[in-house]
Amino acid sequence: MLTRRRGSRRGDNHMAGSVTLESIAAQLTTLSTQTTKNFSDLSRSVSEMKNDIKSLRSELTDVTESVEVAHKDIDLIKTELIPAETRALQSQVDELKTRLLAAEMYSKKQNLLFWGIQHDASEDVEKKVREFMTAKLQVSHADSIPFVNVHRLPRMKGNPIIVKFVSQLHRDTVLRHAFNLPPNSGSGVSQHLPVALQKKKQELRPAFDDARKKNQKPKYRVDGAQVTLVVDGKTYKTAQSYFEHST
Repeated sequence: MLTRRRGSRRGDNHMAGSVTLESIAAQLTTLSTQTTKNFSDLSRSVSEMKNDIKSLRSELTDVTESVEVAHKDIDLIKTELIPAETRALQSQVDELKTRLLAAEMYSKKQNLLFWGIQHDASEDVEKKVREFMTAKLQVSHADSIPFVNVHRLPRMKGNPIIVKFVSQLHRDTVLRHAFNLPPNSGSGVSQHLPVALQKKKQELRPAFDDARKKNQKPKYRVDGAQVTLVVDGKTYKTAQSYFEHST
């Protein structure tokens, strides 16, 4: 019985050892096959990833080139097209301003502003203007000069009286007589200018006042859209130029 048992144990051990080696070999074969398959799948995935990266790089290159082209187009627009278009638009605006100014000057060309005539609550402004032209300007037959209308401008600084003449000739005659008013007389006659030219005239005002204080006879000259100051035959475009050359 003991011998049989020993033999039985040897057989069991031999059988157990044989099954274990075959099982291990099969598992190794299975593992090798699976590993090979996994490696193959991984290689394929890596290859596909490389292709994707290559494609992305190509797309990125295309996008970069497109951005560079867009930047060049934007620079072209900024440096050439927009300035050119802006200059063209500005030219059109300047032309419209010039036309508007010319139209406004034409509508006011027969007007004169009379300054220094005292304001009264119940005044006859036409009568005051005619008395002023007779007494101050020495205009003959002032009472017979026809007016289109006469009224005071309360909103304008100095409250001048505006007169629209029927005849341009009469208007020019009165203006010429106004040049003979003595300096610092406190009164005067001026052209009725558009706002843009009034501003230019106002910029020259310090030089005008200085010349009058020196008993000179300054006058404004209007030539198109340009207003200049004339003192003793000399023309000044700015008050600064007057003060630089009059001392």
